[in-house]
Amino acid sequence: MATLSRSGVRPAAVLSTAGFLLALPALLLFPASVRASAAQGISSCLTVLVPSLFPFMALASFAVNSPAARVLGRPLGPLVRWVFRLPECCGAVILMSFLGGYPAGARGVSLLLEQKQITPAQAGRMLLFCVNPGPAFVVSFVGVGMLGSARLGWLLFLAVTAAGLLLGGLTALTAPVPPKSAPAAPTEASGALVRSIADAARSVLVMSACVVLFSVLTGILRQCGALPAMVRLLSRWRVLSPMEWAATLSFLLEVTGGVGDGLRLGVSPALFAFGLGFGGLCVHLQVLAFFPARPGRLGAFFLCRLAHGLLSAGLFSAVLLTIPSYAAPAAAAVWGQAAPFAGTWMGGASLLLMSAAFLLSFPAEQKLWGRR
Repeated sequence: MATLSRSGVRPAAVLSTAGFLLALPALLLFPASVRASAAQGISSCLTVLVPSLFPFMALASFAVNSPAARVLGRPLGPLVRWVFRLPECCGAVILMSFLGGYPAGARGVSLLLEQKQITPAQAGRMLLFCVNPGPAFVVSFVGVGMLGSARLGWLLFLAVTAAGLLLGGLTALTAPVPPKSAPAAPTEASGALVRSIADAARSVLVMSACVVLFSVLTGILRQCGALPAMVRLLSRWRVLSPMEWAATLSFLLEVTGGVGDGLRLGVSPALFAFGLGFGGLCVHLQVLAFFPARPGRLGAFFLCRLAHGLLSAGLFSAVLLTIPSYAAPAAAAVWGQAAPFAGTWMGGASLLLMSAAFLLSFPAEQKLWGRR
């Protein structure tokens, strides 16, 4: 109590108390919306999250807990060391972060940190670009399942993946090249598969709980009128249309719900690219939950998530400009019109220039990710 009286109440305590006092009456005032939103979240987990992510989560854990990490680290070693400025053991995890879905890479990073194969500073830097949607989600669910176009799904996946690779290279510019790793000790393969399955099951359970919670939160915000009020307020800027602002807010909260709202509202495909690159606060909580002690600065993490979204939208718009005969018909088939962001070359160019200027304005690494 003495410590509390001298230092006062911390901001985190104030926010936690305010959140509790707001959530409790909301759950009591909107029980029907809470039940419906929770049911929708559970349905999304059973039909989208678990089928698409669980196998890749198990594979990401297996890549770290088995000799696969050592074997894959050899061919990927030079690329990992010279482009991303990371130890060779990170090769398998970086690969899984682009193929396994949002939390798969983060779980691999946390395992490398737990095994002391990387430093907290290196783990923090990996989190800046190892949070990506995999092809199972972008192509199968978003492209084929929601948008009805595998071609559009692949274009979205390639744009978001290219943005992540570019982000990884740019955030490594101020980092030193790590020394070539000595040959790692042989890893026992016995039990690695069972341990990986158990680890993936625990991780998917936490992710599913986060999705359900954010589904309830979004439902309450809609029911109480908070989201419509925010859309009206943001629409005064006239940067986006009201429908685009509504879809953007949904993407910022939870990416699966954002995909559904974006399709229902008929927004630009480039806005889907932004939402998939950003990932949503729900995914961010899932990623950070793997780290009891935060390995990097939280502000840098969120700023890079925003940069990833902007780069993804810019690259996707650039693709529509360079090969419109390939991409525009797919978008027109879904929304009945050409993508609004692809109307001029200035849209894609401005997004790319803004993202590049933002990333190059980062301070030195020790200021961004903390002291080594």
